Amino acid sequence: MVVAELSVAIERKAIRHCYIRVTPPEGAVRVSAGPAYSDAAIRALVTSRLPWIRAQRERLQRREEAMPAEPALSDGARLHFQGTVYPLRIVIGPGKSGVRCLNGELQMTSTPESDEATRRRLLEGFYRREAKARLPALVAHWEPIMGVQVNDARVRRMKTLWGSCNPQAQRIWLNLDLIRYPHTCLEYVLVHEMVHLLERGHNARFYGLMDRFLPDWRRRRALLNGRCVD
Repeated sequence: MVVAELSVAIERKAIRHCYIRVTPPEGAVRVSAGPAYSDAAIRALVTSRLPWIRAQRERLQRREEAMPAEPALSDGARLHFQGTVYPLRIVIGPGKSGVRCLNGELQMTSTPESDEATRRRLLEGFYRREAKARLPALVAHWEPIMGVQVNDARVRRMKTLWGSCNPQAQRIWLNLDLIRYPHTCLEYVLVHEMVHLLERGHNARFYGLMDRFLPDWRRRRALLNGRCVD
C-alpha cells in the first residue's frame, strides 16, 4: 500500500488490533493488522500517524549519521568508545584474546588466524563488559533520588530502541551501542527508563519527572541524536 508517497508493507495476523512499526535502517513502514481492519481502515490509520512515522524516520536517519557503522577491524581503524574516537591497534600473539583501552588506543590481542568475525566478537565483548560495569553504580546513585527500585538492569543489542523498561518486573534493558556515546547519554537513557517505573506513558507527568530529576535531559537526548556536540 502507498500512503502519501510512503510504501507500507502490510502483514495480516490473527490479532485484534493494528500496529505500525518504522524499522531500521532505512525506516521501512510495516503494519500488522487483524482481520477486523479493512484496507481502508489501515490507510486511514497510517494517514493519521504520518507525523509520527516521519519523525521516526528522521530519528533513524539522525542516529545513522551521528553514529556510523563500525569500520572493518583492521589495524589503525578508528572506533567510537565513550564518545571518543580511538585508533585500533591489533596485537597478534599468544595469550588471552581481548580488547582493552590503554594509552589512548583500543588494543586488541588476537591469534594469527583471527578473522573479521572473531575480531568483531572480541570488540562486542569489550563493549558489553564496559557497559555492564557502569550500570550498578548508576542505578545505585539514582534509586534513592527517584524513590524507585530496579531489580535488574542489563545491556543487549537493540535495533530500534535506546532502552526499554518492564515496570512490573522492574527490569531495564539498555542498548549496547550506548557505550559508544558519551557517558551522559548512557545516564540519560537509564534515567528515562527508571522514570517509567513511576509513569508508564510519555505524558506531561513523565516529562515533568524528567525535568525534575535530570534538568538537562533534552541536551543529552540531542547529543545522542547527533544534533549537538559535547
